[in-house]
Amino acid sequence: MNLKEQIADIALSIGFQRIVVAGLQPLEDERLRYQKWLQNDYAAGMEYLKRNPDFRTTPQLLYPQATSAIIVSASYYSHPPESPGLQFGQVANYAVGLDYHAVLRARLRELKSKVEQTIGRPLLGKAYTDDVALHEQGFANHYGLGFAGKNTLIIGPKLSGSYNFIAELLTDLELDADEKYNGTCGACFRCASACPTNAIVDARTVDARLCISYLTIENKNGIPLELRPKVGSWVFGCDVCQDVCPYNQRPPETKWVEFQPESGAGHHLDLFDLLTIQNDEQFRTRFLSSPVRRPKRRGLLRNALVVLGNQRPDGGPQIIASFAKAEADPMLREHAAWALAQYRDKKASALLEQLLSIETETTNQEAMRFQLEQS
Repeated sequence: MNLKEQIADIALSIGFQRIVVAGLQPLEDERLRYQKWLQNDYAAGMEYLKRNPDFRTTPQLLYPQATSAIIVSASYYSHPPESPGLQFGQVANYAVGLDYHAVLRARLRELKSKVEQTIGRPLLGKAYTDDVALHEQGFANHYGLGFAGKNTLIIGPKLSGSYNFIAELLTDLELDADEKYNGTCGACFRCASACPTNAIVDARTVDARLCISYLTIENKNGIPLELRPKVGSWVFGCDVCQDVCPYNQRPPETKWVEFQPESGAGHHLDLFDLLTIQNDEQFRTRFLSSPVRRPKRRGLLRNALVVLGNQRPDGGPQIIASFAKAEADPMLREHAAWALAQYRDKKASALLEQLLSIETETTNQEAMRFQLEQS
């Protein structure tokens, strides 16, 4: 058994699902595709993605001492249960457990240690996962971890699907790079047809300005009025384009306890309960070690209000109005008013009028008047 095969066996024993070896040459085709995506303003407000695109597609620059990279994937999928009720919002599958950054880096360090034992010397190596300037999808696509689907996600072979994290260990090992995996979506475009906001504008091209995952996670501002109804029940992220993919008919369940819903936020969040989080400190304590902390209190409560407006659970108007009266953030007050207006009944309209009478922001007053007219 050669060293490459030994490394693959070690990675599998740790729990990684698939392992390939990559070279570190510049990815020219991916650079051109990425630049075009940026030029179309599809990165929305994610300014960090716009900085130095050439660096992102030149892996050697990330860790100059490296000569190859071990790319791994690990399933995060767990079957979502039925929603407990209308006052609950849905969480994207990748975020139901613990923060994958820390979990995957720890497993990669374990991989590095065991490879060192195998080769009998210290190994220069750096572990990365979705936290540095590296175009991971392009990297994984080029070296056969899977193929890039029309929804841009890496789809693994043998029906391993796309519910997989990707991580890399850049090393000073001289290893032969793997070949590209020739998978295909064929004529299928179910992901684009099912996307509630039509965010998949072309094969392998997503307009983040329309993507529910962007709107509910990376977006720092309010969710545009015309897109709020399309958010549906998603309080954090979205899995629609994965759920409908034929390659995800029977996705392998995660073997890692860290990614199980019992370890983190779970598949559903109580929206009424979220509105009781009064400050950032309470929020951090509640979602410590969870990906759900990414949009911070402001973003997650904004999302909760939108979902409440879409699902209109019993008892919602009074809870939403009470929240808005106590909330200092104008953006959250405006989203609360919108949520109230979606109930379209006399009680909710009366509560909305009360909010309008005490609102101090001119733009919010105008928005509330409009919503009151529509309610």
